[in-house]
Amino acid sequence: MYYYIYDASLNDKKYSSSIHRIENRLMQLGISGRIEKLSLLKSFKETVEDAVKKGATTIVAVGNDNTVSKIVSVLPSLNITFGIIPVGPNNQIARILGIPEGEQACDVLSARITEKIDLGKANQYYFISSLAIPQSKDIIVDCGDYNISASSNHSSLNIYNINTTEKSGYGEKKRYGSNPKDGLLEVVFESPKQSHGLRNFFKKEYSTKSIFPLKKLKIKCSTNSLPVIVDGQVTFKTPVTVEVAPKKLKVIVGKNRMF
Repeated sequence: MYYYIYDASLNDKKYSSSIHRIENRLMQLGISGRIEKLSLLKSFKETVEDAVKKGATTIVAVGNDNTVSKIVSVLPSLNITFGIIPVGPNNQIARILGIPEGEQACDVLSARITEKIDLGKANQYYFISSLAIPQSKDIIVDCGDYNISASSNHSSLNIYNINTTEKSGYGEKKRYGSNPKDGLLEVVFESPKQSHGLRNFFKKEYSTKSIFPLKKLKIKCSTNSLPVIVDGQVTFKTPVTVEVAPKKLKVIVGKNRMF
């Protein structure tokens, strides 16, 4: 049974016509199912667990990257197939999985091409996209046999399972991708951008990037604890153990996926 979980933001009237077209298309394809509209009174965890109790075998996030991240965090212990219908802004995860926005995503659900992808795990919390420490001063990444630390006090630390960021370079968009099927996380230290050029007349910004593919690491701080942001929304404090959870999520993907 398909179970559709709508993000609370979709209650806004500006999404009404898009939601109407999506629901009509699901009906035409014969994959309509139970709909649960989220509210502040009920957590994602409660909603997902209730769906499973009611017989859901496929849970579909209707919303954006935040919706996806919150639902994914509670799925790994459940025998569930996961799908996405992207609506609204910020749908980079869906795009990397090859899922178009709006009603076209319904056809991807119907085709039901599935992949088992890796998740990241920070302590006991699962994440699909990334973990970040905005300023990595005094951070030590313990890899077991060796340690890694930032070359600059102002470097940022990001750990990617799926890299949804886009960086501009040399006048064009450039993607630094991660493969959520390779059994590795991408640990990236990045220094601040600096301008170079003859007397700064030709101002071009460059950043220094150091990338380490790892399966497991521990993030420690030699002084005070620092905040750790997971999928842009959940915050821990260091120290935190981070590891890859291989093939932890069965997800419906499109033929244009980027891995």
